Parts: sequence; C-alpha cells; structure tokens
Amino acid sequence: MTEPLDLLAIGAHPDDVEMTSGGWLALAHEQGHRTGVLHLTRGEMGTHGTPEQREIEARAAADLLGCSAIEFAGLPDGHLRDDDDSIATVARHLRQLRPRVVIAPYFVCHHPDHEAAARIAVRAVHLASLRGYDDGLPRHTTQRLVHARYSQQFEPSFYVDVSSVVEKKRQSILAYRSQVTDSVDPNDEIPVTRLARPGFTDQVLARNAADGLKAACDYAEAYWMRTGFILKDPIRTLGEGPAQHLVR
Repeated sequence: MTEPLDLLAIGAHPDDVEMTSGGWLALAHEQGHRTGVLHLTRGEMGTHGTPEQREIEARAAADLLGCSAIEFAGLPDGHLRDDDDSIATVARHLRQLRPRVVIAPYFVCHHPDHEAAARIAVRAVHLASLRGYDDGLPRHTTQRLVHARYSQQFEPSFYVDVSSVVEKKRQSILAYRSQVTDSVDPNDEIPVTRLARPGFTDQVLARNAADGLKAACDYAEAYWMRTGFILKDPIRTLGEGPAQHLVR
C-alpha cells in the first residue's frame, strides 16, 4: 500500500480539479505535502478530444502541479449517479489513497455530473470509514471533506491564498490542449465550447483574483465545509497573513 496522501481532489472530468483547486494542489506540494487527483470519468462524452487524449493531458497537468498520485475511477461520463456501485468504487480509491483532506465539487452546479460527483464523494468518504464495510481493504477516515466551486456562488468557509502558484495553475489548465485553446478553427464543424473560447483561462483566474480581493491577497480559491472546525490556537491562526481590514 502506498504512502497516504495529505490532499486528494476529486473531479467529475479531467480538467475539473485544475480549474477549481489547481492552486491548492500546487501550493500543498510546495509545502511538502503529498497530493493526488481522482478523476471519476475519462471525459468520454466531451465535445472535443478523446478519452485517451484527455488521460494524457490529465497526467501532464498532475505533473505540473506536483501530484504524487493520479487515478481514474472509470465511472460513466454524462451518467454519473450516486448509486451503490459508484460509491463503492470511490470508497475503494479512498481506502487505497488514504487522504487526510478531500476536495470535492460543490453540490449546486450548472453541470449535473458535478452535482453527482459531490454526492458520490460525501457518501464514499462515509462508506470508506465504516468498520463494518468489508471490501478487503482497511477502513480509512478522512479528516476533512471540503467543497470547491466552478462558477456558482456560495458563502466560503475559508480561502486558500494561491498567489504564489497561480502560474502553475494556469499551466495545468492549459495542459488540456484538446479542451482549452486560444485558436479555434472557424471552419471546424464541431461546436465551440466555452472552454475552447479565447480567454477562458483568464476568466478562471479572474474569479480567483476576485476571491483574492475578498481574502486580502492577489489570488485565492474559495472552499466550503458542511461543518465547522476547531482552532486550537486561535490567536496564532487568526493572526497570520495580511490584515483583513483597510489600512490607511
């Protein structure tokens, strides 16, 4: 069994976690943590690219972010459901990777696969922790499950300052050459998706800049937690980082 991960990001399709959480993954790696990515599907229903292309691109993106592990759950793109088989599959990956913290999509999104991925992650984290559930692997309890957003709004539980790694995030998104491009052939009969429109990556990072404005840094990623967390040393924790008020 491999060494446990400190941080695991779960996404419905290759390129999802890079857009939502590529900054935190890169930052965690630079801070000496073991990180990984679990893609629930291979993106086989996508308008552009093939599953084989997207897997190659996903591995390149993971390398750019410094991930120690990248896995594909093999669930059906376009048909993600939080059914027993899907949950058991993801729970098995969790027991194998043994992450301390898991990032999953938020529950409300324009894409039904993203919403299904959120529900699958919640139930899989729970199932993997049950002593009475026997799939041949030791049970594993994730310490924290947090949720990342795509374009929808939520009230963040916390922000992660990704200013120092924003270029790594950019490059990890651009690694998906079949999906994200600034040069679309106007004669191509395949419809131009939102990701393939010029400037899409800048739009993603503009959202991080907007969150950075709220968090008093240049670029930030926003995360939501269902439950609160304990500060064992509140003064030390709250006293770190830039002041959260206007300084004249």
